[in-house]
Order: sequence, then C-alpha cells, then structure tokens
Amino acid sequence: MGLKPDHWIRKMALEQQMIDPFFDGQKRNGVISYGLSSYGYDIRVANEFKVFTAGVGDLSVVDPKNIDIRAMVDFVGDVCIIPPNSFALARSLEYIRMPRDVLGMVIGKSTYARCGIVTNFTPLEPCFSDDTEVLTPAGWRLIKDIEIGDLVLGMAEDGFAEYQPVLAKQIYDYRGELLHFEGRSIDLLVTPEHKLLVNHRTNGYRTRKGPEKTGWHTEEAKNVWGRYGYEMTRQVRWRGETPGDYVLIQGDQYPTRAFLRFLGLWLGDGSAYIAHKDGKDSGYIIQIASFKDRDYVESVLRELGVHYFATAEGFRFFKKSLYEYLAPYVHAENKALPGEWLRLDAEHINLILEGLMRSDGNQETQTITTVSKQLADEIQMMAFMSGKAAIVRQSKPQQPRELKARVIKSNYPVYKVRLVEKHITPKVEPATHKKQFYEGKVYDVTVSNHLIFVRRNGKAIWSGNCWHGYITIEISNTTPLPAKIYANEGIAQVLFFEGDEPCEVSYADKKGKYQGQIGVVLPRL
Repeated sequence: MGLKPDHWIRKMALEQQMIDPFFDGQKRNGVISYGLSSYGYDIRVANEFKVFTAGVGDLSVVDPKNIDIRAMVDFVGDVCIIPPNSFALARSLEYIRMPRDVLGMVIGKSTYARCGIVTNFTPLEPCFSDDTEVLTPAGWRLIKDIEIGDLVLGMAEDGFAEYQPVLAKQIYDYRGELLHFEGRSIDLLVTPEHKLLVNHRTNGYRTRKGPEKTGWHTEEAKNVWGRYGYEMTRQVRWRGETPGDYVLIQGDQYPTRAFLRFLGLWLGDGSAYIAHKDGKDSGYIIQIASFKDRDYVESVLRELGVHYFATAEGFRFFKKSLYEYLAPYVHAENKALPGEWLRLDAEHINLILEGLMRSDGNQETQTITTVSKQLADEIQMMAFMSGKAAIVRQSKPQQPRELKARVIKSNYPVYKVRLVEKHITPKVEPATHKKQFYEGKVYDVTVSNHLIFVRRNGKAIWSGNCWHGYITIEISNTTPLPAKIYANEGIAQVLFFEGDEPCEVSYADKKGKYQGQIGVVLPRL
C-alpha cells in the first residue's frame, strides 16, 4: 500500500473522470492554490455554504445526534464569513469518482490552517459486505462478481429504474464493525460511511399531508444507525417495453396477452415431452397440471388458439413449435423465464405473474412456490417491475405427500416468493439496527446516478453505491474573529492510496512556496 503519484491521478482523471472538473497543474496566481500536485489533488470549495449561527433556532447545547437544523443558515456567494468560534459546512467544487482498490484521504490546506481555520473530512471508500447481490438483466449476481461495463439496475434522474453500466468497481480489506439494518423486508450490512437512500420524518406531528419528511436523499449509514424516523424504499418504477398484439414463437403466431398468461401457467405447473409409439416420435406434447382454476386455464388455452383436451390432472395439447421453445426449461429445477419477457412493461409482466399465481401459487397469501432458484429470483424481479415487492425465502425440500392419485416428492430446496403491494417504503427503526464484526473484503460498484438495487438474504432495497460525489467539508473558525472562506479556490488536498511509483515532478522541482521554511511561516499565495 502506498500513495498514488501525479501521473496516475492525471490518467485516472482524464480517462475515468475520477476528478471533474480537473486542472492539470497548480493554479496559484492570486488564489489559494488548487489542481494537480505531486502526490495528490488540491480541490476547491464551492460557493454553497451552511453557516452555524448560534443566535438562530433554540440551542442551549450542540448535540451531534440532534442538532437544530435552523441554526445552519444557507449562504451562497464568493466569500463566506464564518462567525468567531463557529463553523460552516460546504462541498467541493470537484466531483470525485473513487476508483477500484483506492482509499481517498482528504487533508486541509496549510493556507487556512495557518490562520486558525481547520477543515475536517471523511475518508472516501466503498462499502457492501461480500454476500450482497445486485440486480442485472440476467438476474441477481453477487456484487463481488460484477465487473466494470456490466449492467446493473440503477435509478435514473427522473426516478425510473434502468440498467446502467458499471463505471468503476471498488474492493478493499475491512476489519471492524459493519452496520446491520435488518427487518421484515430489509437486510443491509454496510460500512458506517456507506450511503443509504432514505426518507426522514423531520418531526412527530402530523399535517394534512401526513408526517413532514425530508424527501428521498442519501445519508451515511452511521447517521441513520440508532435513530428514529427513517424509512427506505424498494419501489421500482419501471417503464419496460410494450409488445404488439401478437408474438411469434418458432414461426407460430399467438395473441400476446394469452401467451403471457399461458407462459405463467406453464412455468408454474407445466411440462413438455415427446411421445413415442413403435420406437418413433409420435407427438410433441405440452401439458399443464390443473386441480384448481380449471376454468381459468381452459379460457387461456382457448384464447391461445390451440386444440387441447382435458385430463383428470389438467390439460394437454400437441405443438412442436412450443415444445422446442420450452424444451430448455422442462425440468422443474431448471424452470426459468426466457430473458426477453423480463424487458416487458409492468402491465404485461403482471400477466405472467397472474398465470404463475393461478397455477402454482397461493392466492390468499400471494405466495408462489418453486424448486427453481432462477425462477424464484425472476418472479421477484417481475414483482418489483410490476409495481409490487417480493421476498425470496428458501425452505427445506418437500416431503412426500399424496396429491390425487400421485405421490409428489422433491429432493430440491423449495423457494417461496411472497408478493406484496404494501410496505413498499419500510421503516428502519433502531430495534432493527445491530453492529456486526466483519473481517474480509468489502465491495461496491459505481453507476451514473449513484443508486443501485441490491439484495441480501432474499430482501431487496434501493441503496447508494460507493463513495462518489462531492466531498462534504466542515470548516471550523477557531479564532475570536470572523473568518473569510473563498469560494472557487483551494480548500484541501485529496490523497489517493495504493501507489508504488515515484511522481514526475516533486515539490522541490516546482519551487514550492513553503520549501526550506524555518520556524512558523505565515500564509502566502
């Protein structure tokens, strides 16, 4: 482990937009310096400030757990005045995208430090435990297996879900306590600095619109842990594709809505096989078992336009094109939804779910059961994309049981997916918060809007991705006089660790302004 030099910082800034905007070199003339240095990058402070003003609000003590936000007065301008013995919060002008395997440390510039003005920052680092999954077009995958360029489900600026490319991946060793947020529909194990997507009730009083809330925003996990009034969201707003009135399957045309319902029925309790007679293939048979909702199944087959006949255990018909289409999924443990149907809009995805529920679901509990892990995951995906939510739970293999004239037995694990339309924004109360010791690697990925859909132990939720954004800066005035902070000028230096190469230009080479200093030296430009 070491420190990354200037040429590495330049390469990452220009090729991967690690620092945006990026100034190649040191800008000094008449300003507090900023830009690329030998082993770091000097960031600027933006012109947006929140100034702590004790005379505003109702403060008798500064409580880190419950500070009166009215005391943080907003100010926008080129020069911010911090009152004596007070402080301000600001952000960097630069947008930082932390790369893989790199830890960013931020230290204040000496120009301000020599005036009694102190700046504080948080290390920039990634955050999920290694058993966290992220949703991709091909299904759920462990976040540690995701690579740069892979598509994962993110949230666009307009709030709709979309698959976004991974811009960067982060991995680092972690030893210490992770924060565990666990509830009926939530399970996140993250580092304290990880960004959570939350809504916060700002007080306990109800208005005509309900409890006042901050609105959805990202908040560091350590600021949520142990506090009341927070909620997370698992609502997925999905556009999807709208198909035409008919679909073409292996050369045969079927009404779209009927086919999607049929597909759900078949995935739930269908089979397909080739009949043999006298040693020869005599027919390609599609069968749907049905001991309930027989009228529903029959109506779907009629609308589908196939010539079927009823049996004691369900319905059967001959269709080579459908057999060839469904053949890869004939075994119960291999049941899966052909990928093209996962791109549909909510209305049409609901038709597949309807068929699944009618064939292999419990409509009272809204639970669908399957021995196919992939299908269980896909049912959960469809639930979210249709405006619902779902949790996947695994239970023990089924014991033999009598069903009509058959004995049903499965040696495979059973997956139960419960669909719900309530508790889409579950509360995250302190009773569900724990700390858990963790030693191993933690992972994260970066997407454009910094929000990804993740899952742990079958429970999915929206969360922030790795540290990626503007740096929050706390600026303390330790003097008994008002202090000036200059917007759009240097405020701090970011150091990027894990370097093992020398820099191209040293501080001495540039004749640094504090080179060779003796004693205490006042700030100089």
